[in-house]
Amino acid sequence: MIPKPKRVRLKGAALKALNAAIQERDGHCCIICGRYVQPGEKFHHEPGGPDKSDVMEQGVTLCFDCHQRRHFGPGSREVKEKCREYLAELYGDYDEQWR
Repeated sequence: MIPKPKRVRLKGAALKALNAAIQERDGHCCIICGRYVQPGEKFHHEPGGPDKSDVMEQGVTLCFDCHQRRHFGPGSREVKEKCREYLAELYGDYDEQWR
C-alpha cells in the first residue's frame, strides 16, 4: 500500500505567497474562461475536500463566476475535469501522484 501524502495547510504569508505563485503561473487569468483575476483572489483547490492540500500542484486560478460554477453550478463536473486536465498537463496525473 502506498502511503498517502500528508496534507499541507498553510497560513498567513506562506498562503499568500502560494496564492501569488499560482496566479503568476496561470498568467493572472482564469484557466476556464480566460478572464483576468485580481491579485489576491483565492485560488481553487483541485481536488477539494479531504484530499486538498496547499501546494502548487493542486491549485488553479479561477474567476469568481467559474469558481462558483465549480462548487455550485450545473457545469461543476465540466469545470472539475478542466481543472484536473490543466494540472495533469503541468504536473502529471493527480491520481498517480497524490494517491
